[in-house]
Order: sequence, then structure tokens, then C-alpha cells
Amino acid sequence: MEITPRILPETSPKRVGKMMPTSITIHETSTGTDLQPAEKNYQRYINMLLKTDNQIGYHFLVEANIGEETRIYQFLETMVLTRHTGAPGIIPLSIGIERLVNVNTDMERAIDAQAQLTATLMYLYGIKLENVVPHKFWSGKECPGRLLAGMYGGWEGFIERVKYHFENKNWVKGVL
Repeated sequence: MEITPRILPETSPKRVGKMMPTSITIHETSTGTDLQPAEKNYQRYINMLLKTDNQIGYHFLVEANIGEETRIYQFLETMVLTRHTGAPGIIPLSIGIERLVNVNTDMERAIDAQAQLTATLMYLYGIKLENVVPHKFWSGKECPGRLLAGMYGGWEGFIERVKYHFENKNWVKGVL
């Protein structure tokens, strides 16, 4: 699997500084466990990132639509600091990985791709497994809702997938 770069311009307000990442934060694009409509797709999230009225961004978006190949888009270089955790008063040195969730999502493939990307980033930056955290860790928000609700193996199952990819050196190519 390879990254598709869609790097935001240097002038983007999503770029709030530089960092050496020490953690990875796992997100999903829906709230709770309901599926979003089909129009809440990759292009919608690109348009949201291009808006210049806020600093909220993330580094990667994983998309695995039913009947299509899995895609991972990168919007910010991994050493760019951005606000993706909603943590009041702090901006953790964390890489944000969103998983696109709508009615077209093959959830098993999407979660597995998110785990594979996580393992790759752990390897590249020496990030320990205990520093892979759900969005809820920072803000209290129930995100990623499906994993926290125990669906698709739950958070523990996700961490097992990350370990599997790390131990088997199943790396994603093209991380910037």
C-alpha cells in the first residue's frame, strides 16, 4: 500500500508549527457508531481541510470503500504540528490518522489499513505502542467510536493489528 500525497500549502493555517512526533492519535470521521451518508466522502474532508477559518487538521485519512482499493491520503508532513485532538490548551506532538466512515466503507479493511499505517509510523519515528492512543485520550470525545464501543475487535483488537503489522514489517510506502 502506498500513500497518496495531497499536501496542504505552506500557508495553510492547519500548520501550527514543527514537531518530532511522540505519539499517534487514532480518529474516525463519524461521531458515535452511526454510518455517515455517502456524500461525507474523501472530497468533503479535503474541502474541510482547505477551509482557512480554523487550525484543525490531521496528517492522514484512510479510505476503504466497498469494491474499491484502499487509499491513504497524506495532507501534512509527519513533522508538522496541527490541532487534531481537541485537547484544551495543549497541542500534543502527535500524528493524527483519520479513518473515513460512511455507508460505502469496508470497515475491516479501513481499520486494518489504519493499523498498518500506525505500525509504519511507529517504526519510522520510534514511537512506542503505548503512545498509540484514541482521540478520547486527549479530549474525552468518544472517538474512534466504533473501536471504543467494542466493534470490529475494539481498541484491543486494533492494537493487536498494529502489533501484527509491526512484527511482520508490513510497511506503508511513501510517508512524507
